[in-house]
Amino acid sequence: MLSATDIHKSYAAQPVLAGVTINVEKGEIFGFVGPNGAGKTTFLKCLLGLARIDSGSIRLGDVDAVKQPLAARRLCAYAPSETAMYDSMTVRAMLDFALAFHKNAELDRAHGMLDSFGLPHKRKVRALSHGMKRKLLLTQAICSGTPIILLDEPMEGLDPEARRELETILEEASAQGKTIFFSSHDLASVERVCNRVAFLRNGKLLECDTVASILERAGHTVKLALREPLDAQSLPKSSNLSWTGEGTDWQLNYHGKLEEVFDALYGPEKGSDRSGDADQSGKERGA
Repeated sequence: MLSATDIHKSYAAQPVLAGVTINVEKGEIFGFVGPNGAGKTTFLKCLLGLARIDSGSIRLGDVDAVKQPLAARRLCAYAPSETAMYDSMTVRAMLDFALAFHKNAELDRAHGMLDSFGLPHKRKVRALSHGMKRKLLLTQAICSGTPIILLDEPMEGLDPEARRELETILEEASAQGKTIFFSSHDLASVERVCNRVAFLRNGKLLECDTVASILERAGHTVKLALREPLDAQSLPKSSNLSWTGEGTDWQLNYHGKLEEVFDALYGPEKGSDRSGDADQSGKERGA
């Protein structure tokens, strides 16, 4: 459904994308992860024809997106990270205006999403918070009726409840056969909803694989400051744990899910149901 091969892009002789190759299947939720300046937004703009590539090829569905950018763009919905909209419009009017450009737009579903996100239909766009504007942009993109949905940092500006709501919506869209490609810093959401993920750094693709495979190979690190000094022999031991440090300052390297580490450190909590949001705090991944 989405194929980019050996993409190169530079600005003023400064390389931004260096040989990026990605293939995304129909119905897949694909995560694109990297630090600020890695080239994620530029890559999305190249897919849409908003930025011209220096070399390489891009196909969206059966369309050559380099030779036929307008035809390719008709297959896509896009929610950028910027929240520039018509401030004088109401929320409902802005949404209806944007969806009018898509012949297969799901208008009733879009109005229902406004309610799910708690967006007042009659409020002016200028009166919305940043997070509310993000929800409006996401609603417009997801309900456009296009087979491909491109989202730039969709979780940014959303509270945990809204993130969970969005994750459910993306999973439903995927089940309907929509192809979803999104960039994100939110590794928790990427882990929960993505089928595969690619890591981009300095314009180069470091790794692309299923989330399960990457998590299995990746090391995890947690830095701990203890109330009282302990020696290595006093720390919890397990086959998936290793410790470095001394006194009150220790670094824990582990494999597996973080809640399993909590169980090793503190013992399992009876009757608890840890959420994915909580299990990500203090977590650093090595990729």
